[in-house]
Amino acid sequence: MKSTSWLWRGLGITTMVCTLLLIAGFVWALKDNWLPTSGMAVPHTSPPPAARAGNLASKAHLNIVALGDSLTVGTGDATGNGYVKTAAADLSKAMDKPVRVVNNLALNGLRADQLLKLLDDKGYRNAIVQSDIVFMTIGANDLFEIASNGSSMAQGGDITPEQLDRRLPEVQVRLKQLWAKLRGLNPVARIVYIGLYNPFYDIDKMRPASEQVQKWNTYVHELAVADGNATVVPTFDLFESDIGRYLSSDHFHPNEAGYARIAERVVQALH
Repeated sequence: MKSTSWLWRGLGITTMVCTLLLIAGFVWALKDNWLPTSGMAVPHTSPPPAARAGNLASKAHLNIVALGDSLTVGTGDATGNGYVKTAAADLSKAMDKPVRVVNNLALNGLRADQLLKLLDDKGYRNAIVQSDIVFMTIGANDLFEIASNGSSMAQGGDITPEQLDRRLPEVQVRLKQLWAKLRGLNPVARIVYIGLYNPFYDIDKMRPASEQVQKWNTYVHELAVADGNATVVPTFDLFESDIGRYLSSDHFHPNEAGYARIAERVVQALH
């Protein structure tokens, strides 16, 4: 009788231990759902993948394609170098490697919507695809309505800061579409956008237009930040502080000294 009692007692203890182990195992299995650790927690939603940053320093040589309007053509520079050739040569020295301008495809008077269409051209597409760096100026003609010969409505008194302000939203949409298409053609090239300046700062009625120009530059900067592999080179302060020194005789485009300063800033931004 005594032995039977111990048998039942032993059986009860064993059953209790098994039950406790089962409960413990169940709790252990659910602990990560109840109390997640930092390693097991649900991650925060990641932002959309930005452009894959190409490492310019690691490349044996660099190919540049230049796009945009008359500022990338180099209009106003008597030497014909503009900022593109000067920046490429100086960048080659600074980085101690070959830097080649594959093609300068800029056109006088070009607007953002026109460049957007040109990106469908096979020549443009091939040049962009093989580039490591894309230099670009665009937007001045959209805002100031510059004619292909370099004359501006602002010089004729037909445009006001208020008109620029109304024009901004439409032009920003154009640039965003252009940027997306360009990035689609080359996901890894470094886009270098040359910021706008107010070429009419010394004209009393157009001095307030600096506000619209700054709004434009801020918008481009936001696009560049979202892109993740782009640089906006500021020029605004150069021409506002000493506009007579850096503008050519057409009172819109930089002169040789102005382009040289832009090129200097491009190199600083990339090296």
